Amino acid sequence: MGFHGEGIGGAVFLALYSINLSILIFGFSTRRISFKSVYSFLLFHVCLRISAQSVSIVTGTKDRLDTGLLIAFFVLGAEGYFSLVLCAYRFLIHHHQHIYPVSGSWLEGKPNKNKNTGAKDPWYVRFKRAMTARNSDGTKDPWVMTIIHWTLIGANTIIIVGGTRATGVDYTEPDFWKRIHDGQVLRAVGQAIFLAINILLAIFLYLSVRQDRNPNGTLPSGWNHFFRVEGVHGAIDAADRPKIRSVSPDLLVLILAWPPLIIRGIFGLLQALVNPINYASPAAYGSITGFTKLFIALENVFSVLPEWTACCLLCMTMFFKVDHLHRSEKLHSISNESTTPPTGGLGAAEQGDVRTAESHGMKQM
Repeated sequence: MGFHGEGIGGAVFLALYSINLSILIFGFSTRRISFKSVYSFLLFHVCLRISAQSVSIVTGTKDRLDTGLLIAFFVLGAEGYFSLVLCAYRFLIHHHQHIYPVSGSWLEGKPNKNKNTGAKDPWYVRFKRAMTARNSDGTKDPWVMTIIHWTLIGANTIIIVGGTRATGVDYTEPDFWKRIHDGQVLRAVGQAIFLAINILLAIFLYLSVRQDRNPNGTLPSGWNHFFRVEGVHGAIDAADRPKIRSVSPDLLVLILAWPPLIIRGIFGLLQALVNPINYASPAAYGSITGFTKLFIALENVFSVLPEWTACCLLCMTMFFKVDHLHRSEKLHSISNESTTPPTGGLGAAEQGDVRTAESHGMKQM
């Protein structure tokens, strides 16, 4: 029993994903990152990919292709891609929440925290809020991530249904080729949606760069209406940003992670349309042992490798985060100073000057 194509690729990327896993474990163990942060979701993605590569290794040891293993590899791969795209959005929101802690992100609502303990809402409350774009008090949140959540869930379901439409069906069955065609259409629709979501991510990254480089800390004119946030969103945090008029290092790493995602998205769409690289097409299989060499090579180079690269870059953001602890202490200090009256007090004229200056400053914002 030999070790052929699928197994070799699976072994290589299992080793590479083990590196990503080691980076995350290092971050958690040294408390550079927290289990309660977005990095836990990235850890979930890494576990999905490790599972998919393990299935690929087992497939590479079989004398003939196993339908159950094929379905497992396809589903784990689809869920891995789904979780990676969602991770990229979560990391962008994570950036917004730390650079603009008062205003929060314009992609979703600012997290609610208990005033006494600082704890966030329970997960089920946050989940309901994320899926409805409405806070517990009835106020409306920014709506973009709610639409993206529902759209990605729908696209992911379509891809899985389409990819398994003809799996296990004998080619002599009367409706075999109809199943192949239906599966291609479904996968093409699902992959096109994922590609569109990735293109939207590029727009949101561009807007984040513009906001970081804006001295006032606000979005470009008019975009606040689209995201359903105030026109001065980000202004109150502007002066306390770690870098004024420059892009944060963690955002630069996110920008570098976007090209691999778009390559993966384009290849995913092509896989649904081109038979030699389509899981569901007989043209992708060289024999009863498995896929053709062309399929294996293109799958690893244009699907698995871009996903691993993007995942690795997301892992590396922990080394490029700004000094959030220092900023939090500074904000707390400013807050205390604003609530403590001066020892000697101010005269009426001086108080009037202060009010005038504050009013003028607010108008400039």
